[in-house]
Amino acid sequence: MGQKLFQFILLFLAVSPLTAQKVLWAERVIEVSSEHTDAFYSPKFRSDQILGTPSIYPQLVESPCAWQPNGSDFGEDYIKVGFSEAIHVKQIAVIENVNPGAIVRIFGYGESGEEYLLYQNAEDRPRVKGRFWRVAVQTPAKEKVKAIKLLIYHPVAKGIKQYDAIAISDDDAFIPFKINEAEDFKEDIQKVSLGPTVNSAYGEVAPIITPDGQKLFFTRLNHPENIQDKKNKGAIRQDIWYSYKNEHHRWSVPENLGSPINNDLDNAASTASADGSKLYILNVYNADGSMSEGLSKTTFRNNEWSKPAKVLIENFQALSQFNPNTNANEISTEYAISHDEKVLIMGLKRSQTFGEKDLYVSFLQSNGSYSSPLNLGKTINTADNEGSPFLGADNKTLYFNSKGHPGYGDADIYVTRRLDDTWTNWSEPLNLGPKINSPYWDGYFSIPASGDFALLSSRSDAIGEEDLFTIALSESIKPEPMVFMKGKIVDEVSNLPIRISPKIIALEDTTRNFSMEFGEDGVYSVLLPLGFHYKFEFKYQGYLYKEDSLDISNTELTNDITRVFTLAPIKAGKKITLEQVYFDQGKHEVKESSYPELARIIDLMKEYPSMEVLLEGHTDNQGDFTLNVELAQKRVDAVKEYLVKTGGIAAGRVETKSWGPLKPISSNVTPELRKKNRRVEFTIIKM
Repeated sequence: MGQKLFQFILLFLAVSPLTAQKVLWAERVIEVSSEHTDAFYSPKFRSDQILGTPSIYPQLVESPCAWQPNGSDFGEDYIKVGFSEAIHVKQIAVIENVNPGAIVRIFGYGESGEEYLLYQNAEDRPRVKGRFWRVAVQTPAKEKVKAIKLLIYHPVAKGIKQYDAIAISDDDAFIPFKINEAEDFKEDIQKVSLGPTVNSAYGEVAPIITPDGQKLFFTRLNHPENIQDKKNKGAIRQDIWYSYKNEHHRWSVPENLGSPINNDLDNAASTASADGSKLYILNVYNADGSMSEGLSKTTFRNNEWSKPAKVLIENFQALSQFNPNTNANEISTEYAISHDEKVLIMGLKRSQTFGEKDLYVSFLQSNGSYSSPLNLGKTINTADNEGSPFLGADNKTLYFNSKGHPGYGDADIYVTRRLDDTWTNWSEPLNLGPKINSPYWDGYFSIPASGDFALLSSRSDAIGEEDLFTIALSESIKPEPMVFMKGKIVDEVSNLPIRISPKIIALEDTTRNFSMEFGEDGVYSVLLPLGFHYKFEFKYQGYLYKEDSLDISNTELTNDITRVFTLAPIKAGKKITLEQVYFDQGKHEVKESSYPELARIIDLMKEYPSMEVLLEGHTDNQGDFTLNVELAQKRVDAVKEYLVKTGGIAAGRVETKSWGPLKPISSNVTPELRKKNRRVEFTIIKM
């Protein structure tokens, strides 16, 4: 019985495939008879568009992301493409976006260069608008095939023809292809409406939520409370509205942002700053009341929004929606600003692009302008439109919409992640799936710092034209989770705010850089990634050096953080505890780990050469009183010796005093409390 089973296994292995189906997509164009070109001679419709995996399938529509031969009704066209390796071809796949059926012959080319007729059409023209055509090889080549030629005879199917991709396989099984989407997306996730408080019978689109999740800006279409067009009576434009979370954590009734932001033209918000006090809005507000292409910025101060000011972008050029000869729906420029306002992402059409509208990045410069736009590269940008950008709070995760990647409708939303600091190296875009993307145009995504959910606008299940919804995000499409931290840095004596940003260090990754942004009221805000311990170093002229820490290594933290830092002004009478001066138990030698703290004291005394100080030593109440006093004296003497010998500080500028256990700052009941009493204090006695 065992021998028969063994023989069966051998037979099974002999007749069963041991390797998976090999599918190769064309990677280079060898020859082409013709290709359609546009006025800019851009990549649109060019023969290169047939290379790689399908561009927009399962959409089978006209697209600039496909090869379009010039012929339409008469004559022939052909294209010959090569593959990464030669294989025994059993099947060929061609994606015919529109007007299929004109391919009459398919030739293969072996490694020797010999030509083989692999397929000759003897079928009636298919009665479909487009197809993913899988062709069984009729007469296999005698050798491995490394190139394929399609011969197109136009009279068979007159009119425009487009071809998106070509693949070959060494197997009879259908050549597969699926949309690159999140695999962990939960089927039961549903969009949740913000409800009738926010949504109306009119259109609500382009939501912008601040990182703390407390403020919401959006664009409202055709609402009767929008500012009406003075030149065209009865015409109602689009305005910017806002809402905020009230004390019950519910969205307030929206209010129109009003003048000077909203006027009798179309107004729309682009991005809000981290604290919501600055708003970037579409278009440039000209002095004569007109608008032109560009971006403006307004600031909320003294309980009102400032007049929008133009954001300067070097070498800015974009086909303008204000040009009557252009289609505003196709070329309108879109923007996203990072929450620290240092990075500007733009969806715009320039004279040199990958096709239609592309995504570009600019960086804030020292003069307040943004650098010349840099194209984000071909991983993101296609021969069709890319736009509606949103940059996650981590400054790495980018959401955008596109008509040039495989998707579910007219334009879908995708996510990609920045892989380095060039801003041109990105991960393969992930489609956000059919729970977010619809058969219609989808765009305008906004996510708070927590990254748990997104806000978007949708026609599906809307009260009116479009409504605002929230939807939970799966892990694979979330940005890196961040915590929104805010508060004040204040003078210890006057309690007035100080607008300085400390050095913020993630102890587990010291390559990261963070800086605080300050509002008009002196409130700082900063976004910090979860999962780290942070150190804050305050070094500012006229104030004593200070360190503080924050532990947010618990990645489950969802609450925002409020923290007030107090800085002590340098003046006579000021006393501080040298918390980072260390000694071994019962000993007085200064430990090496104390040197950074003492180095700061040396720098301070050199900066103020007339400064004189008092070092006071303290212990807990454990053990012999006299020995404790002696130990405390030896410790402050050791600190003084270090300042004098190592730092070159004159001995006469440093006095010492031992109090032993006489001046506790806490009880001595527990070891932790006793630890607080063991300290060296530093007092400025003269400036």
